[in-house]
Amino acid sequence: MFGGRQTAAVWGCFLLGGLLALLAQHPDGRRRGPLPWVEGTPHGSVPLESDPFAGASPFEQRVIATATRAGIDPALVLAVVETESGQSPAAVSPKGAIGLMQVLPETAAGVGLPGAADPATNLEAGCRYLAALLESFGGDVELALAAYNAGPGAVRHWGTVPPYRETKTFIARVAAAYKRLTGLDLEGASRFAYEPSAVL
Repeated sequence: MFGGRQTAAVWGCFLLGGLLALLAQHPDGRRRGPLPWVEGTPHGSVPLESDPFAGASPFEQRVIATATRAGIDPALVLAVVETESGQSPAAVSPKGAIGLMQVLPETAAGVGLPGAADPATNLEAGCRYLAALLESFGGDVELALAAYNAGPGAVRHWGTVPPYRETKTFIARVAAAYKRLTGLDLEGASRFAYEPSAVL
């Protein structure tokens, strides 16, 4: 039988399954085609033929697998990806953040994944970093998102979400995307099966 961590992860996935089934149809009524980098099954993930989210697109499957490995809510990761890059692996910010999750190269290196220009690596690095921030800020999703946008130092300095327009807008956009995907507020974002982290 599964241990406690595995059971939590499995039940978390099944509870999210009904909500993530909504992802099969995008709000604009058009379905995005598969991207070349999502065709293979990543090492350690569930094979697509046995995955409980069979209705999800290959992109969504990859996000679900990567987020679950990091111990965070796949719908939260999808909301961050939508907000940060609009699901474009080629997105680059004026500050040098790149890819699906707009990860700075030094941030990716800090979580042990240099080469953040690769979409799969970018997604993995962004999930690891977001998981570490959630852990660092006691599971407070808003503070973790603020730290993702403005840096953990800014959140610690202010003791709350920093009073930066960009950061507040980022959190509001992620919250709106998460609400569209799940019907829940950000407080409903699931945390499950964290491994101890020394990132932050």
